[in-house]
Order: sequence, then structure tokens, then C-alpha cells
Amino acid sequence: MLPEKTITAIIIEDDEEALSLLEIYLKAFREIEVIDKTLNPKQGIKLLIKKMPDIVFLDIDMPEVNGLEVAEAIKENQLNTEIVFTTAHSKYAFKSLDLQPLDYLVKPFGPEELISVINRYKARDKKKELERSMDIFVRNNRPIAKIKLNTKSGIVFINPDEIMMIQSQINHCYIFLSNGSVELVTHMMQNILELVDSPNMVRASRSSYINLQYLRRIDRKNRLCVLTHQDIVIEEQLNRTTLSFFEKLDCYPIT
Repeated sequence: MLPEKTITAIIIEDDEEALSLLEIYLKAFREIEVIDKTLNPKQGIKLLIKKMPDIVFLDIDMPEVNGLEVAEAIKENQLNTEIVFTTAHSKYAFKSLDLQPLDYLVKPFGPEELISVINRYKARDKKKELERSMDIFVRNNRPIAKIKLNTKSGIVFINPDEIMMIQSQINHCYIFLSNGSVELVTHMMQNILELVDSPNMVRASRSSYINLQYLRRIDRKNRLCVLTHQDIVIEEQLNRTTLSFFEKLDCYPIT
């Protein structure tokens, strides 16, 4: 039998106590080798490029350069390093999805959660990235209050649960609501998504996001999704990635 492959890891964490504790946890696993560590995220980027570890354990809340920016640098440099975010807040889970992390650990965590991370790494399969994203959605789902959005004439307050779809149009967006009304707001799509911060908002196409709470039907042939609420019906085009995403799901999060 071939010897088990050593999994190399780097820790980037600005809290010295948290870094030391995580290093102690990881050293208890014989298949893990912590090849470097740093309290400085800028130095961390240099270490990642130089040493190219299998996994980076990456704090998000850090000064100057946060963990999401470090993760973006990993993608930009095309490093084959799996990212495990470690943070005291679950609020970053939605923002981290586009970076396709291996896992997302909310502090405090212990060796049991690290066992799951290691097993996930060993069994990693790029075809399962969408399923991993949904797992993060489910584990970090939480209710949200009304959000305030600017319009050309004033301000509108919207309950995120009432949003059926958001469509982007250059420097503004149309928000389709469950009461049948449509609000034109002077915000970019990314800004609205950050305010909504809901696991049920999923990209349908390049310019639109839909709310899974209202998803009724998918037309594979025409790559369409149908959203319904009472007598309100909305159809929207799906891109291939999102269609594949829905076909793999047995269920999805509902607030």
C-alpha cells in the first residue's frame, strides 16, 4: 500500500492565540504538515505564491488586507490551494461563495470540525463545488430585516423575503416583488446582494438573480425558470451553470 499523501498547510491569522491553537490542532493529524504561518495577510500572500500549499486556513477579519482579498489573490495567481475560511462571524458565508472555499469554519471550532475539513479535502471533486456552496448556504442561513434602497426620487424599504428577482441594467437595478410591483433602484447588483445577504438569492443569468423561495418550475429545453406567488408569474432565462446547479439539487434552503 502506498503511503498516505501529506497535506501541506499554511495558516494566515492575525490573532496570535487563535493561530497557535489552530496549529496545535493541525499537528495532531499525522497527514497534515503546517509548512508556514503568519500574522500578516500581505506576507501570507507571498508565502502562498512561494510555497503553494494544499490548504490555507485563512481568517477573514484582518486589517489592511482581509481574508476575502487574500483568497482573490489565490484565484488570480491560479494557485491550486484549497481555501478554508476561519472567522468569528457567519455573515461572510454568502460573500465567500464566489471564491469556492473548501470549507467555512465559524470560531470557536475544534478538532472535530477539522476532521471534516480533512476528509472533505481527500474526497474533493471539482464537480461538487456547487453542492459545497449549498452546504455553506444551509449552515449559515439566517433571517434578515428590511433593507433601505435609494431610488431616483427617494428611498424604498424592502423586505428581502418579498424579492422574487433582481435584474441589473448598467448603473441601476429592477427589483421584482411578490406583490407584483417593480422597484427601480439606483444601486449596483453586488451592493443589493450584500444588503439582502440571503442564501436563497441565486444567480440565474449574467444580469439577474432569483429568489429560490419563489421557484416553481424549470424548463430544461428553453433554459427557463418560472417563479410564482399567488397570481404573479415571472419567467427568467438560466445560464448553463445555474441549470446544472438546479439539476443536482434535491432540496435548497428556505428562510
